[in-house]
Formats: sequence, C-alpha cells, structure tokens
Amino acid sequence: MESTPKKALVTGASRGIGKAIALRLADEGHEVVVHFHENQAEAAGVAEAIREKGGTAHVLQADLSDVKQAIRLGEVAWDMTGGLDILVNNAGVSYKRHFLDVTEADFELFNAVNFRSTMFLTQSVARNMVRYQVAGSIWTVTSVNGIRPGLGLSVYGATKGALETLMKGIAMELGPHQIRVNTVAVGAVQTDINRDVWENPDLLQTVNNGIPAGRFGLPDEIAGVLVDLINSGSYMTGTTITIDGGLLLMRGYGQVKPYETN
Repeated sequence: MESTPKKALVTGASRGIGKAIALRLADEGHEVVVHFHENQAEAAGVAEAIREKGGTAHVLQADLSDVKQAIRLGEVAWDMTGGLDILVNNAGVSYKRHFLDVTEADFELFNAVNFRSTMFLTQSVARNMVRYQVAGSIWTVTSVNGIRPGLGLSVYGATKGALETLMKGIAMELGPHQIRVNTVAVGAVQTDINRDVWENPDLLQTVNNGIPAGRFGLPDEIAGVLVDLINSGSYMTGTTITIDGGLLLMRGYGQVKPYETN
C-alpha cells in the first residue's frame, strides 16, 4: 500500500458518498479539497472533522451545472494544494422522470452536471497532471443505471453510461503519462438522493428484494473500497468496479406499465 500523503479533490463532498470518501482519504493521511454546491455549512463541517483529526482540508464552492465553474474548480484546487494527485468525480444529480415526461430542462441538467462538467473538470486536472508529470489517480462515481437502465432513469442512466465510455477512453489516452482512470458503478446506496425510498418501509422492502445482499449499501462501504484502491497504487486502469450488493445479478425491481395520459 502507498503511504505517501497525497492531495485530493472530491466533488460533492459535503454529504453522502462524497463526504465518506473525503473523510476516508483524510484518515489515510491525504490532504483533501471538499467541494460543495449549495450547503457551505455541511462542507465546512466535513473540513472541520478532518482538521480535528490532524488532517488538512480546504473548502471550495462550484455550481457544476456551469462548465466554466467546473473548470475553475479544478484550477483553483490545483493552485490551493500545490498540485493534485487524486481526483474523485462524485457530484451528480439524480431523480426519476418517465422518458415521455423528460423536458429540455431535465435533459440539460443531467447532461451538464453528470457529464459535461465532469468531463471538463477532469480535463482541467489531467492537463496539469501531464504538465507537471504527476502520476495521478482519477476515479468517477457512476451508477449501475449506466450499465443497465432503470425505470424512470433512462436519461440519468445515459449520462452515467456516457461517463463509463468517456473514462475508459481517457484511461487509454492518459496511460502513457502514468495517470490511472477508473470508475465505480454504485447500486442502491443510502443517501439523501433516495431518502424517499429508504424511509418508506414498503418501498424499501420492494427494493431490497431485488438486491441479493438484501439491503441498501452505506456511503462508508463505497468509500472503503475506493480509497483502498487509490492507496494500492495498482496497475489497474480503464476498469469499472461495481459495488451494488449484487443488484446487477438480479432482474431488478419495478413493474413496467403503460404510460398514463391525462
């Protein structure tokens, strides 16, 4: 395992999976830039928790629906830390919308946050890694819905599927620079995004029945796997690690029904 402290930027790190990743990275001795969109207090709380344990943390705000802010985030984080070794693209937007109800605004939001800004933030950081000869590690949190679509998640899943293909292409092109690029496709994880499911006993049971592990995953479980892989300094690049409790092995949940018109 690598023991040399690194410098990391984690997007969407004020809560959920991103928060767990930021805290786990800090526990391993890495300096962390905690990105947030709206809730500065939560982001500051994550940074303070890191500092209380003797770690180094910074807080940066950016609205990733704006690609210029995404690029700026990468540049400022690089300058703030004196150079990043690790980028974790975790931030994203997710909600269900039947395909026939998807609006241009829905499409633009999914595309802007999940795909376009992730792409250009990664490019911003990778350019500096190449320029300064940093053998970096880039990880992107995607979704099982980018591998197998879910009901009401066609457009969301398409943006995550696009990231899967993009990151594999980036892995090839950045390989000669010793920059490793991989993804983590997560299943049902207990975060604020799906609170309406895990706080509804009947709906939760329906979802759990479609997961061999029989339950939602926890943010710490995602963070543990990802940070262990970052620390391993492994030969792995262009790979997707699926952490879903076996969800993709099943047919899933939900009954396909005709679209109801008003």
